[in-house]
Amino acid sequence: MRMPLQENYWFWKAIGFAGLGVFQARWIVQWLYSEKHRESKVPAAFWWLSLFGAFLETSYFLRQQDSVGILGYCISFVPYTRNLMLIYAKKKRDAAPGFEVIPPRE
Repeated sequence: MRMPLQENYWFWKAIGFAGLGVFQARWIVQWLYSEKHRESKVPAAFWWLSLFGAFLETSYFLRQQDSVGILGYCISFVPYTRNLMLIYAKKKRDAAPGFEVIPPRE
């Protein structure tokens, strides 16, 4: 059994880029949600693994000369890196010395 339009290179490139757009949209939603709250809502280990995995996948797709994969993983570096920046900025803010809040006397 053959796939419909199996030989149409540009049709399948369009399908690949459409899938990539939908897949990447979830990261944009998560990124905007984190920006709104000024902190990442996912643990740092997730973002480090994502960053390393994206590097490996980008290397693979560069070798294969696959434009869909290359674009998809190159774009993903932005929200991965930004979420790590938010995590470490929050840790720095939380560790900064401040004034002790003393409750009022009754």
